[in-house]
Amino acid sequence: MVKRLNYQSISALAQGRVVVEDAMSRRPPKSIDLEEALEIAEMQDPHRKLMEISDGGIVDWAKFDITDFGAMMPSIAILDSVTDDAGNQDFQYGYVGESINEIAQRPLRGLRLGEVLVGTAKEKIIEEYAAALNGGKPRASVGRVTISDDKDWVSYMRFLYPVRRDGEVNRVLLFMLYAL
Repeated sequence: MVKRLNYQSISALAQGRVVVEDAMSRRPPKSIDLEEALEIAEMQDPHRKLMEISDGGIVDWAKFDITDFGAMMPSIAILDSVTDDAGNQDFQYGYVGESINEIAQRPLRGLRLGEVLVGTAKEKIIEEYAAALNGGKPRASVGRVTISDDKDWVSYMRFLYPVRRDGEVNRVLLFMLYAL
């Protein structure tokens, strides 16, 4: 059996440092070249499958079959574009893979990014998702989940694929890969 540490357990290692409450969105992600990210993450095959069912980089949801990505299901989430109460674009989680829920330390289904992210990078992360939709092509980024000002918990690589559903580009297919 593998023992996994939760955020509270690992944050005890901060030893006297101020533990941050905005761990999931304290630092903004850094965009990286998609081809480079695909090679680093060995995601060429899933990417190729997605491009086969896409139109210019936008995945056609009617052609998407989750069984083609079964091995990656713990790292996949589906987020729909929504408008928050103030009229701003946000993204609501639908399906969420278990590795993503595990890092978030709660079930994310039904929540919005704006509700989950509370840190200084919140708006930049939401903008990154919006850019995937508006740009009509996949994006990749890297980042770190922070415990304190000088201690990190995990590093991640995120792939965002815009999705056309019901005639509109209004969904993001997320692949979230973590390195502990």
